[in-house]
Amino acid sequence: MDAPAVALSAVLGLLAGWFVVVPVVERIPEPSPLAPQAQFTVVVLNGALWATDANRFSRWWAVVVYFVVFSTLLAVSVVDLRLFRIPDRIVFPALGATIVLVAAASFVLAPTNSIAFDAIKFALVGMATYFAVLFVFHVAYPRGMGFGDVKLALLMGFSLGWISPSNSDAMYLVFVALFLGCLFGIVFGLAMRLVKGKGGAFPFGPALAAACFYVIIDAQRFLAT
Repeated sequence: MDAPAVALSAVLGLLAGWFVVVPVVERIPEPSPLAPQAQFTVVVLNGALWATDANRFSRWWAVVVYFVVFSTLLAVSVVDLRLFRIPDRIVFPALGATIVLVAAASFVLAPTNSIAFDAIKFALVGMATYFAVLFVFHVAYPRGMGFGDVKLALLMGFSLGWISPSNSDAMYLVFVALFLGCLFGIVFGLAMRLVKGKGGAFPFGPALAAACFYVIIDAQRFLAT
């Protein structure tokens, strides 16, 4: 989108960060106020995410879909960092809203109903793939992969699949995001170990969320390889 649209999205993102994202992470899953510096960081990050979204996509219907996705990824990352939990009360409402928005956007943006149905199908393939892979990881090593991450995979896979041109590409983007998420998680875990001076558990959700965001923003480069 053009520069004014990106700037408008940034402003809207700041407002949504203050009036929606911050209250959500302070109340769900339990009341837990953020420090002023943390509130400021969340607001600025949400504005940056929305601006990046508008810069990535050329149609408002797609931009609005990823407003919801990116703000949700930010919210669950903040909660996971603080409480080591990914709340259903954030993930499932966001997933429901995203499914509705994607269904509507697909028929508005696609030139034919057949193409619109294909776009929704690819989103569902991405959702099923990401959920299935993380579910296997969870069953194999539940201490390393919490079920909150598995449920978040539904939203991440759906949002990755929707921008894919085929079933195989939907699965490919999911595996790219998962691979990068593991790399980000390793780096994050090492950083926490250096800061704290000891090992221990660390939340994996933020790494998966960051990787999902990165792959969505740069999907064309991954699909071109």
